[in-house]
Amino acid sequence: MLGSSGALGSTVARYLSREQGMTVLGADVVEVPSDFNSSDWELDGFVSLPTMAQRPSVADISAELASGIFNILHNEQIDTIVCASGGWGGDPKPMVGQNLEAEQVLLGAHEYGEAIDKMIYMNLVPVIAAGYSAQTFMGPNGLFVVMGATAALASTPGMLGYGMAKAGCHHIVQTLGATTANSLDTKVKKREGRRQRQFASNMGTMSVVGILPATIDTPSNRQAMPEADLDSWTKPLDIAQEIGKWIETPSLRPHSGALVKVSSTADGPVFEIAR
Repeated sequence: MLGSSGALGSTVARYLSREQGMTVLGADVVEVPSDFNSSDWELDGFVSLPTMAQRPSVADISAELASGIFNILHNEQIDTIVCASGGWGGDPKPMVGQNLEAEQVLLGAHEYGEAIDKMIYMNLVPVIAAGYSAQTFMGPNGLFVVMGATAALASTPGMLGYGMAKAGCHHIVQTLGATTANSLDTKVKKREGRRQRQFASNMGTMSVVGILPATIDTPSNRQAMPEADLDSWTKPLDIAQEIGKWIETPSLRPHSGALVKVSSTADGPVFEIAR
């Protein structure tokens, strides 16, 4: 479980551990956040990942995750990997005008780049790392679940970095999904997928699925949007229960490479394939 200390990740991890009796390993920058109540539950293992302040590369995070998993499990295989890491951030206000100073131009460029760096680090890099570990450690009929975003199915004015990072997550889901047997891709892509499976035989039976919420009901989102309609937000437990169904009954899983939108209605959550 990547992002195991976040509101969504901790909910999914707790549900899979307590309700489905699974052994759950966590991975995050901190093992237990200060506001996390773990008195009735705890992870079975934890992999510590570098923080953004340490300026880690994609290679650094991929290696830390893979080596951490190996050091805990050695040659045991994994049934499911869920990447719930992520966070939202908007674009900084652009510095425009004809009377700008050199320092202002430099500051604006840094703020622009740093905002995008942050979104890529928070949302995309963990999925890249998890994708490698899925191909390396997943057992037969494994499940790899990635958190995408409904917003990133289209343009994202005001949040370029977030939309770009989440769209990258969607691409990983669709590309890895195309290397599995349970995909709906063209014959040409399926042939290429079979070639890839020569190097990772477990990919043949693996399912790769993206879950695309609009807004998840978390403490940070409530704080950021106090006037919002909470009834339209997706509850973390709803996502946890859907993942639990896919683990328990593989026939209920969408096709591999699917992007599944989730919305909340008066009758409960609705999961529907977007792509």
